[in-house]
Amino acid sequence: METGQLLNMIAASRQDAFSRFYDLYYDQVFRIAFYFLKEKESCREVVTNVFFSVWQSRRKLKDITNMETYLYVITRNESRRFLTQKRETCTVSLDEIPVRLEADREPSAEERLITAEMEVLLARAISELPEKCRVIFLLMREEGMKPKQVAEILSIQESTVRVQMKIAIEKLTDALRPHFPDLLLSFLLSLLF
Repeated sequence: METGQLLNMIAASRQDAFSRFYDLYYDQVFRIAFYFLKEKESCREVVTNVFFSVWQSRRKLKDITNMETYLYVITRNESRRFLTQKRETCTVSLDEIPVRLEADREPSAEERLITAEMEVLLARAISELPEKCRVIFLLMREEGMKPKQVAEILSIQESTVRVQMKIAIEKLTDALRPHFPDLLLSFLLSLLF
């Protein structure tokens, strides 16, 4: 079923259509909530609020041109509202975000050890990035978003996204280079993306 048809059915208060919509977007909404919150239970509460908000404004859904951006904005706002209410800090649990390093051939034991050490150092360095910088980095790295999409979602300028990514890359490179001084910058950058 096409998204436009689904939105029209939801606008007509069809709960079966809303259930399909929920199933279609639940994982995506949960993932973005997780960028702002540090625990799964908090994410579940925010996701519930997001979909409740969507249901409440169902008659306006058919006018939305980019559903993914719309859901990201609602999720971001609900996450911030949740954090304000709970007075929590905004962090990402890096234990649950895999750092993927891919190789064309089977790595040697030494290469596996170096890669494992790099993954630990990279995860630590990402967790130490300033909040806005970390969220932007994760949206672009994990979600594969473009700077324009991230700017829309976070309600900031595209130039700010680019500057924050530059800061993130510099900080992460600076964090890894002392441990691996012989590695080329291009290899370090490949770890980041």
